[in-house]
Amino acid sequence: MDINDIFKETVSSTTLNVGKGKRKLGDAPSLSRLKERGYVVENEDGDSANASKRAKTDTSDIDANADSIDDDDEGGRFFSDGLSTKQKGVLQWVDNAEDVEESLDKAAVQRLVSRMERAMSRNTEERIRHAQSPLEFAESEADLDEALRALAPLANDVLLLHVLDDLDAIPTLVELLAHENEDISLDVVDFVNELTAMDAWSQNGESQEERQAVVRFVKALQRNEFFEALGEILRRLDENTQSEYNQDDASGVAKALDIVDNLTTLDPGLAQSAATSMKLLDWLQMRIAKDSRGTVSVDANQQYAAEITAVLLQTSPEICLAAADSPLVEALLKRLSKYRKRTPEDAAEIEFVENIIDAICVLVSTRKGKKAFEMLEGVELLVLMQKQQGICRLLSLKILDYALSPPNILYEEEERNNANFNYVSTQKDIAKRYIDNVGLKYLFYVLTRRGKGSVKKLYKDYPESDERAVSCISWLFRLTERDTPLHWRIMAKFVSTPADETSWKLHIDRLVELNIQYHESLRETEDRINNDDDDDDDDDDSEEKYLTRQEAGLYSLQMSDIVIAFVAMDTSARLRVEQRLRRKGRTLDDVAKELAEYVAVKQASSLSSVGSTSGAKSAAASGSGSNPTSADLDHMLSLL
Repeated sequence: MDINDIFKETVSSTTLNVGKGKRKLGDAPSLSRLKERGYVVENEDGDSANASKRAKTDTSDIDANADSIDDDDEGGRFFSDGLSTKQKGVLQWVDNAEDVEESLDKAAVQRLVSRMERAMSRNTEERIRHAQSPLEFAESEADLDEALRALAPLANDVLLLHVLDDLDAIPTLVELLAHENEDISLDVVDFVNELTAMDAWSQNGESQEERQAVVRFVKALQRNEFFEALGEILRRLDENTQSEYNQDDASGVAKALDIVDNLTTLDPGLAQSAATSMKLLDWLQMRIAKDSRGTVSVDANQQYAAEITAVLLQTSPEICLAAADSPLVEALLKRLSKYRKRTPEDAAEIEFVENIIDAICVLVSTRKGKKAFEMLEGVELLVLMQKQQGICRLLSLKILDYALSPPNILYEEEERNNANFNYVSTQKDIAKRYIDNVGLKYLFYVLTRRGKGSVKKLYKDYPESDERAVSCISWLFRLTERDTPLHWRIMAKFVSTPADETSWKLHIDRLVELNIQYHESLRETEDRINNDDDDDDDDDDSEEKYLTRQEAGLYSLQMSDIVIAFVAMDTSARLRVEQRLRRKGRTLDDVAKELAEYVAVKQASSLSSVGSTSGAKSAAASGSGSNPTSADLDHMLSLL
């Protein structure tokens, strides 16, 4: 078949440019013909008109698009975004509009509340009408979701929160918190979280007016049983991170805990009430003990649960006392026991362990907490952790220090009504169990910073471990009866024995070294205080000075003084202590003076009313003004 027959064309050498043939052009059109077709051409006189063709149709959009393409970066039309200048302007306007915060007033809040209530009513009706067809009420649910999100700008003007209470919208929010769709419930959680966050009531510096507005709003939530519903939400949410929906649930759990955390800053009393209404301690206990997917790894919400637990226990004595009588102590110890043979893997897990330890420390600051700690074999767990040459050895010292120390005065006074009040007996039992389980060996490893490589670096990262070790040794001395086997087992670390004739010198040298270090730090602070002193003898100024001295290491110095006083009861040890002290210009008389101040403050504190420090301050002044000598050390130790 001839291809020419297909196209019905006549092929010639001219049209195909075969050989030297060229395509022939037709005759040029006449001027009149060009004018008829809409062209403007030069006239015979040479006057110039636009020689380009003017389109008879409106091509403004095409020209605008062409201009936008030409204006693009090098690369031409193939790399352009295909948008006209007008279209780009519209998109830019939308972007700018999103950045503009809606200005709220009372009328605007009323409209938002009305919109939320209408959306809720419609959704409720459609859920009842189409109970078996979720797709039928999906649109109304989306509208309700948008209506709740539209309330978010209230976080930028919390002074308008009273409008929600005036319009009786708080019960509606509480009802929506229990909505069958968890997305709606989480919208309410997110909204309350934003309103209670510190940023909401301190955007331009802390404002008491804004703070009180948020407090009133939270109290309105409390009256409508919001926190009871929030506790139920915590138990409904599934944190299994195998799906996208459950990741949203995990985020919702974090925001619910955020609300409690916000309240501890806003008003600790409200935080206590909220935690009680939510039955939060029970949930926290369960969440901390839960293994993540059957492993010992720690997830974000588990870490947050440990942090919230520590914060709540420190914030509220009532919660702490209630927790000391609950299974929470056991749950914390069980979780901590996972680290008796392993070291936390990363910074997040270290923080998790630190939060658990902080929570245990607060609990053992109560009489009931100390007893529970002893009965649950917490002392044995500490010894197992201290066998490690890692960070757990240092962190566990904090628990031991709190367990051996007297109860916090806040909790002690609350427990004095108990007829069986005898925390000293429990402290002595803890000290005995620690010594019997060979804990002294590892305690003195910390005192002398025994270890190599990464272990040495840990001591630099946790310098407070020195203070903890000295404090623990001082309490072990004081909690064991003089001239008993337990007491001599401690003394054996500072005196020469047939089994060990060298390490006792290292222990004394390190003890004196720390004592001198604490003394020099305190002296620098006292010199600065004296230089800044303008002879003002106001009581508030005296109290401030005493607290400043405490922060500068006064307590650590006094704890080391107590240990030196006990060690100096042995003749050979006393000679080495005096020798090492003289190298830095100190004597046992200086130690006795510092110890006298501690004894005076301790006696004054026991006689003064709870929370009063004036007696302690005057006792400190009189104690430091007396002139005790090293001969008085034995008497002062008997007073301790």
